[in-house]
Amino acid sequence: MEFDEKKYQEIYKKYRKYEQDAHERNQKRIRVGLKVNIFLPMVFLIVSFITESSKLFFLILWIVSLFGIAFYLIYVEYMDYKMQARIQEFDPDITDEADPNSLIGTRIVESGDQAADKIDAIDTQIEEKKQEVAELIGTKMDSLKQAAQEKLAERKKEEGKDNA
Repeated sequence: MEFDEKKYQEIYKKYRKYEQDAHERNQKRIRVGLKVNIFLPMVFLIVSFITESSKLFFLILWIVSLFGIAFYLIYVEYMDYKMQARIQEFDPDITDEADPNSLIGTRIVESGDQAADKIDAIDTQIEEKKQEVAELIGTKMDSLKQAAQEKLAERKKEEGKDNA
């Protein structure tokens, strides 16, 4: 059975389509997992207050479910990461579509970059204010030191007059 280049391209296109569909399904799974992670504690809280049973039981159920959801989300993320890395291995020219970090989403990465920029700007402003305060304290200390020296000199003159 011989394959020509067209068949290879067709197989590759089908593979890329399958991987892209799997990536989209993984994104949906992540969204659903995060929603469950938010709403499940509320359900357990409501049920624990409605029923007269032990609150400790619902707390344990809640903690176990959070661990289960976290492991599920980690598994989905890891499998998608490996799939994206495999796509890059087959075709290194496709860096935009097959970014191993793409499941996170570009908006989140961009917002993280914006937050980092704002934090850096705030740090810069804090350092500038620290320098201003240090300079202000330095000038105040110099003027206080000079005033103290002047008073000390006046006292010495007065003591010299009183002794003479």
